[in-house]
Amino acid sequence: RATALLEVGLIERECEARLLLLALVGGEHLLLLGPPGTAKSELCRRLSTIARLGYFERTLTRFSTPEELFGPLSLAALERDEFRRATAGYAPTAELLFLDEIFKSNSAILNTLLTLLNERLFDDGAKRERVPLLSAVA
Repeated sequence: RATALLEVGLIERECEARLLLLALVGGEHLLLLGPPGTAKSELCRRLSTIARLGYFERTLTRFSTPEELFGPLSLAALERDEFRRATAGYAPTAELLFLDEIFKSNSAILNTLLTLLNERLFDDGAKRERVPLLSAVA
């Protein structure tokens, strides 16, 4: 039933829909390769709606900054001499994460993503916090 809901109105996306569901249920990440317009992001958006998951998506470029993905620096924390990010609504708070064009990203983002994706942890200043990430799609 979930695959049918994901596939509505999409042509030849059965395999991708099933892989996406399998990755989510298995707690794994998924790499979808394909040209623009092949419903990669649409499938992720639909899944987040169907499963009622916290969702974050971003298209990365070589000019993308960590703030775009992980949240801006918290000014309130800086006033207390703490280096923390305001992560609400950004990648560290997502249960389903879609990162388009990840190969174009820079090393500052990729290095931080390693811990987020592999260990489900985010280094926020001096604190290392667990993230609710179930699955990431790139």
